[in-house]
Amino acid sequence: MLEEMIDASYYIPPELVTDIFLRLPVKTLIRCTSVCKSWYALIRNPNFVDLHFNSNGNYRPECLDNGYILLGGTNFCHVVCDKEFKSLYAVQTPFAVGRNRKSSLNFVGSCNGLLCLAPGLEYNLGNDVYIWNPSTRTHKKLPPSQFSDEFIDERWMVSRLGFGFHESTNDYKVIRLIYFPECRNFTSVDVAPLVEVYSLETDSWRIIRTEVPPIVTQSVVTFHNGVFYWMGFKSIRDDPMENYIMSFDLDNEKFKEIEQPSVDFPFSLLAVRGSSGSLFAIYSKFFGGQKDIMVLWKMNDYNKVWTKAYTIQCNRGVWWTLGFTKSGKFLFANLEKKLVSFDLESLETQVHDLGISFSRSAVDINYMESLLLFDL
Repeated sequence: MLEEMIDASYYIPPELVTDIFLRLPVKTLIRCTSVCKSWYALIRNPNFVDLHFNSNGNYRPECLDNGYILLGGTNFCHVVCDKEFKSLYAVQTPFAVGRNRKSSLNFVGSCNGLLCLAPGLEYNLGNDVYIWNPSTRTHKKLPPSQFSDEFIDERWMVSRLGFGFHESTNDYKVIRLIYFPECRNFTSVDVAPLVEVYSLETDSWRIIRTEVPPIVTQSVVTFHNGVFYWMGFKSIRDDPMENYIMSFDLDNEKFKEIEQPSVDFPFSLLAVRGSSGSLFAIYSKFFGGQKDIMVLWKMNDYNKVWTKAYTIQCNRGVWWTLGFTKSGKFLFANLEKKLVSFDLESLETQVHDLGISFSRSAVDINYMESLLLFDL
C-alpha cells in the first residue's frame, strides 16, 4: 500500500508532461529521451516535433532573440553566437569530408534547423545530397536523380542545387539544375539545363519542364519567401562580364530573370541575399583589397523597385559575403578570412577573430536548433 502511494505521488498527467517539454530547449529534450521509453516515444513523435518547433516563441521567448552561426570545416561544424561571436560547441559532420574540393563540405542551404549538404558539389554533379539536422545528429541521403545515368554520362555537366521550405505545401524541397557547358571551363551553355525538384514529403524527385532563361547560374543560391535566387552570366566572354539574377518560384514553378538596380561600372554584382522579408543585391568595387566598397541595394516588395540601402567600407577587402544575421548584422569575410559584421542600425563595422578555420562554402548564418527529422 505504501509503495502504491509513493508511485501515485510521482504521477504526472501526460498533458502536463507535454506542456513542460514544450518549454525545454532541444539539447535538454534529447537528453530526456534516455530517461524512459514513454519520454523517448513522446519526444520523437512527429506531432510533438512539429508542436515544439511551432511553439518556440510562445513557450520560450529567448528563442526569438538567440541567433546562431554554423561554420563548417573538416569533419566538424562550430556553432557560434551571432551577438557575441563566441564559439559555443562543435558538431561532427555525418560523414567524413576533407580539405580537397572534391570531398569538401558544402552547404546548399538551411531552413528551420535542417541543412542540405552536397559534399564536393562542383565535382560529383550533386548526386550525393543529404538533409541533416545537427541538433539531433540525424541525416537522410536523397534518392538518385530522375535523369538516367546513361543520358547524363554522355556529356560534361555542372550541377546547381537549392534548398528551402515551401509553406504552401508544408514541405521541404530541393531543386537541381543540370547544365551542359560547351567546355569544361563553363564559359557558356548551348542547351537549356535539366530541372528537377525533390520533395521530402514524398521522398522523390520530379522533373520540371519549363522555360529557363539563358543564364549560367553560380553555385551560391539564396532562398527567400518561397523563391530561389541565383546570380550568373550569359557568357563569360563578355568584356566586362555582365551579371544577371535568375529566380525560381516554388508556387508556380517558373523561372524568371530579375531586373537589377542601375549600378554603374566598375561595380559588379557580388551576391543576392534575403533578410527580414526583403531582398538585397550586393555590389562591390574592388581596389586590390584596400578600401574596397560594398553597396547593398534593397528591393521594395510591393513595386519591385531597388533602392540603395547601405554602403560599407571594407578596409581588408572581401573574401566572401555571408548574409544577414538574426541580430541585425550583415556579415562577410575579409581577405584575411576573418568574419566582419556591419551593424544595420549603428552602421559600425567590427572584425571578429574566432580562431576557427572554415570553408566559405559551409557557412549558415541563420542556424537554429530544432527536433525536425528526429523521427528517422
